[in-house]
Amino acid sequence: MTAIPKVCAVKIEGSLEKLKNVIERGAINILVFTENHFLFSDDFHNDFLNSAYNVKISSDQSIIEDPNFDFDIVILCGHLKNEEIFGWKLQSIKRQPFIALWSWDNHHQPILNCKAAMVADAVFPAHWFSHEDMANAATLIAPHLPLCITQWSNVFLSSMEERICAAQRCDKLYGGFFNHEDAKERSELIAVFRERNPNEHVFSFGLDKRSTYFSYSQEQRLMDWSSHKASLILPLRNDISQRLFDALACGLIPIVPPEFPDLDLVVSRHDQQSLPIVRMESYSVDGIADAHAHALKLFDRDGRQGVMRRHLFARDNHGLRNRIDRLVSLFRPGTAISKVRIDFERGIHVYLT
Repeated sequence: MTAIPKVCAVKIEGSLEKLKNVIERGAINILVFTENHFLFSDDFHNDFLNSAYNVKISSDQSIIEDPNFDFDIVILCGHLKNEEIFGWKLQSIKRQPFIALWSWDNHHQPILNCKAAMVADAVFPAHWFSHEDMANAATLIAPHLPLCITQWSNVFLSSMEERICAAQRCDKLYGGFFNHEDAKERSELIAVFRERNPNEHVFSFGLDKRSTYFSYSQEQRLMDWSSHKASLILPLRNDISQRLFDALACGLIPIVPPEFPDLDLVVSRHDQQSLPIVRMESYSVDGIADAHAHALKLFDRDGRQGVMRRHLFARDNHGLRNRIDRLVSLFRPGTAISKVRIDFERGIHVYLT
């Protein structure tokens, strides 16, 4: 650590000490903190009933004032809100947990992301293609932790398996998108596509309308997805969001852009072909239309068997339980503590591998 500034080295060493303490513990208590609680299903506790660790999901910052606050790891979901403020509070209390920042939005607004990263013990980038934007000499860069299904628990999806497979589906392309200021190219593409294809179920709306979608029940949202064969995936900025896994869980064939940097890291080429996931030839109205026509042929070819294949793939591999299992695996003997490397090639990056 001699090449790292002293104040940063002290923080890194403190993080490694906390990491060591967690590894030496038997049962691990985990707090998942999010300021977007509506994104998470209320029944997620059912997915963790047989886990080797305890999990609580909360959006209440006053939880640290509870005299019974006893968490070994806090997974701080980074939504570009006030994560660094809560992170600083966590670093200042007597019972200091290991702060794992799960950066949901590290593909844009790098300054805001860096503020949150500086306070965390380790950053788990959701979007690996831009993980270096969060690198600093005071924070461990942990492995890639992609986003996943959060609006439905695995238990709920399992209970709906037969309805998903038996659902009556239309040929209309499915896709709803928020009008982000950072996504002008996407908004323009959607507007032109809607003008040329007014009967397709592709639309956009303001961020203030997000609550409308989540006002519907889990079942209503699930069956709305499941009434279609193909879903359009247009990232804000090259990112893999929940919608890719939501589409697969509901049996739809996802249609993705030509450039999708992290896809091969998250879904193998073999699985992309067998599920399938269809790539657009070009980021254009014609590119969408051609990919949609191809996806419909593939869906009709595979029928119920294809729906089940996609559903099981997403449910069994890309739920919240899968992601937290992956994170916790670093906090086991013989994994994290002996695998810290410093990369000076593009600045000081301290990796927890």
